[in-house]
Amino acid sequence: MNFEIAKEKAIKYIGISKKTEYEVVTKLKNIGVSEDIIQNVICYLKDLEYINDSDYVDAYIRQCMRLQKYSIFEISQKLIHKGIDKELIDEKLSILHEENYEKDVVERLLEFKLKDMEDMKIRQYLYRRGFKYYVGD
Repeated sequence: MNFEIAKEKAIKYIGISKKTEYEVVTKLKNIGVSEDIIQNVICYLKDLEYINDSDYVDAYIRQCMRLQKYSIFEISQKLIHKGIDKELIDEKLSILHEENYEKDVVERLLEFKLKDMEDMKIRQYLYRRGFKYYVGD
């Protein structure tokens, strides 16, 4: 497969929704594109700012904050799974620590989803979801 075809396939893939560099590389590998062409396509897409992992992380965190249902740990794990560098994730997630994001999410969960559960079940639920904050503590 040549550069032009690989580039078109990558752009079509990105056109559906924002993707990370890792996701684009994985997609191109899965359709049989050679490493050299993949690197050229990635450079091309980065030059045009079609893929930018830093912007992707910012958008993903904003979306999670809007939904208010994920712990910081869950957000971090989902981003790692998408191939984002751990240092970039930690840098970007620092804002959530400053804004008491987890406290707000836990309070919201307690108000709606967990309001009829006993204390031990609530603690177990929050622990499994990766929350470090609990209002009862």
